[in-house]
Amino acid sequence: MYFNSLKHSYNLMKKLLLLLTFAATITLSKAQTAPGPAEKAITDSICNCLAKADIKAIANKQDATTVITNCFGKYSGLLMTVAEEKHIDPTDQVAMRQVGIDIGKNLFKQGCDAFTQISLKMASDKINEEANMGSTTGVFKRIDNKGFNYIIISSEGSERSYLWLKQFPGSEKFMGPTIKYAGKKIKITWHEMEVYVPAAKGYYKVKEITAVDIL
Repeated sequence: MYFNSLKHSYNLMKKLLLLLTFAATITLSKAQTAPGPAEKAITDSICNCLAKADIKAIANKQDATTVITNCFGKYSGLLMTVAEEKHIDPTDQVAMRQVGIDIGKNLFKQGCDAFTQISLKMASDKINEEANMGSTTGVFKRIDNKGFNYIIISSEGSERSYLWLKQFPGSEKFMGPTIKYAGKKIKITWHEMEVYVPAAKGYYKVKEITAVDIL
């Protein structure tokens, strides 16, 4: 039971800390009390661990996530002590969520430079990722096979193609005959990515489908 509670709390807290790093700044609640010994110990430990990381080697959100996860995992045993210190049940997700928020606030409040720098990298990467996302509405024309399937739609007077690289919400509708969708209005949600096209011997930006809705 103790191990399961610890594992549950660790997974929850890890996710919360990673979510906190997406925001480069956090509004510190005036109601937040001074951290107790256990809370301060885990905050200091995580900060010290992050300070040993090679910040320059962190190139994207995935790299940053790995660093945060590894550092937090080293001190997961302190979570139960923090929960005991705060007089909360470690299986109480709401209460443990607040613990995660408090630790994130502590890291920023105490001026943990490594945490701030990693957070900025994650936030920047997330912004860039979101900037390359979008959706297009048009009339379904056909599916072209060029090594991979491309869904072709007519939008704003021209044909546009979208790469079907992997499963996405709505993909099952296009796995069989698609004649019934000809002329129907659909919405394609996509994200832009750069791929190497062997036939063209170069890199090109394509829009990979992440979802399709029949309107």
